[in-house]
Amino acid sequence: MAGTPERKWTTLRTIAPQAEVSLAEVDACPESIVAPETTMTAVEKGTPASVLVAHPVASTARLIRETLESFTEARVFSTADPLRAFELALQRRYTLFFLAMQVGELPGPMLYELISRAYASERGPRLLAPGVVFVREKDDPKLPDALARDVRVKDVLIKPIRIERLLDSVRGVLEVKDPTVRG
Repeated sequence: MAGTPERKWTTLRTIAPQAEVSLAEVDACPESIVAPETTMTAVEKGTPASVLVAHPVASTARLIRETLESFTEARVFSTADPLRAFELALQRRYTLFFLAMQVGELPGPMLYELISRAYASERGPRLLAPGVVFVREKDDPKLPDALARDVRVKDVLIKPIRIERLLDSVRGVLEVKDPTVRG
């Protein structure tokens, strides 16, 4: 395979490998060593939560985005393209995912599995993928039992989506504002 040309990926960002730091460098000047920045940074306290919505129907994605932006402090990113959703999931640390049962040609549970494996294979401490809420049409297949029992699956919303049900699905993951209080 020495003659095989190196592949260049155009749609997914390359995740930089962790820099090696020797113990001598740490002992000599510990305050000057800063962890290298990667594309997946940890969510810090005080920063708003990030939510990724991957749904092929623009009106549904907009309903989820506007509801979460109105009733939580979360920043919401949305896309209808499953490859773009995967790319966004690798670029930023998210608190929660909203995935359609069918995102384009890719099933939502498979997209979530790909994201989960990418998180688990990252260098450093083993990371679990954030929680997920699946959105399904009435005629979509049910969630597989193994995935339905997964603690990371927070809920399965069936369209048409009620705002109260959507907010209930994110409680415990995101802080929901009281809708009766103004300001």
